[in-house]
Amino acid sequence: MDTEEILGYLSGRGYILTDHYPSADAVFINTCAFIEEAQQESINTILETASSLGSNKTKIIAAGCLVEVFGKTLLKKIPELDGAIGVHSYRQLDQFMDKLFEGKRALIKHRPSEEYQSIASRILTTPVYNANVKIADGCNNRCHYCMIPAIRGPYRSRAPEDIKREVEELVAGGAKEINLIAQDTTAYGLDQTDWPDLTGLLEEILSIPGNFRIRIMYTYPSRINDGLIELIREENRICKYLDIPIQHCSDEVLIKMGRSYRQQDLENLFRKLRRQIPSLAVRTTVMVGFPGEKGYHFKDLLNFIEKQKFENLGAFIYSSQEKTPAGGYDQKVPARIAQKRYKTLMMRQKKMSRANNKKYLGQRLPILVEGKISGDGAWYYGRTEYQAPEVDGLVFFPASKVLKPGSWVSAFITAAGPYNLMALRPAPVDSMPR
Repeated sequence: MDTEEILGYLSGRGYILTDHYPSADAVFINTCAFIEEAQQESINTILETASSLGSNKTKIIAAGCLVEVFGKTLLKKIPELDGAIGVHSYRQLDQFMDKLFEGKRALIKHRPSEEYQSIASRILTTPVYNANVKIADGCNNRCHYCMIPAIRGPYRSRAPEDIKREVEELVAGGAKEINLIAQDTTAYGLDQTDWPDLTGLLEEILSIPGNFRIRIMYTYPSRINDGLIELIREENRICKYLDIPIQHCSDEVLIKMGRSYRQQDLENLFRKLRRQIPSLAVRTTVMVGFPGEKGYHFKDLLNFIEKQKFENLGAFIYSSQEKTPAGGYDQKVPARIAQKRYKTLMMRQKKMSRANNKKYLGQRLPILVEGKISGDGAWYYGRTEYQAPEVDGLVFFPASKVLKPGSWVSAFITAAGPYNLMALRPAPVDSMPR
């Protein structure tokens, strides 16, 4: 989203955009700093870009979260960089670019604003039929392992009328799936006195006519309330899908993480969700190797995952960050043990995902067409409402007629793997089938 706004801002100021960076006057590298692996990947990308440019005079710019964390150190340690700009400073892009083209090395890093701010209309980097819509920035959860509050600032909801206007524009432009995103979507509106909560915002979006579906990402377990559950159950245009990162299930670990719920709360939530929305697909994210995680904590997590039978699950190994409370915790889990736990967990989930996917066999499901597989034959791929873009699997199917990305088909699921599905006899339809 930040990248798309930067592109929109620069384009609006007369800059010509290109994806052929050796011929560019300036290259922006939007960085991530959430975990050590992401930080290192960002740094590697900067160095690789500089190496590939050689003696080219292209300006190399680091943007985003890594700048918030390391600031001046980036320019000091990476002489290849010509400038760095943080996530709260994009409104100063004009001044920043002027300094660069005057031959100065520039760093701009401001504190977060008190209100949500957009800098420009976005230029989508995703296909037009699938678009993310950011409804808030920052986070107030203060999880002990997380850098996001320090990087992005406190939670700031985006004005509902701005969100609705953007969705209207996206739908008018051909969007068929709107993914609502934030660091915590379920906290929407809680920082304001007279704004709707997430349920109210969804109702506003649903008042927009059009052939599109809504997907809700990044929900916090303790803020999924009865009103939201009822709306998801009753509204056909809301995907029967929820992304609910739990991080862990052991009470001892959750307390050390600074999470506000306990294992019994999670069990009650998932029981209610499965009862009230039987077709719901749940995606979660968990962490292994958190300081103090013992073998019995990990076994508890494995048992919990097997019991809940999550349709989709992502996992990552704890990454220590100096400016977080957890960065100073003792009882570090050795890297080899954390890696072994990660592999064990993902192998276990792979078996469960395959079993979960088998429940779709024989069903005729709506599929949003995303593209055609290159090579011989007319094989296409797309996603059901139970699969989020980029993080979940796909549906593959043959078709005798040419299908356009962003169109809808209805097809029978005939085979199921741990991640992907296969379908036959797709029937093109004019609108989102149900």
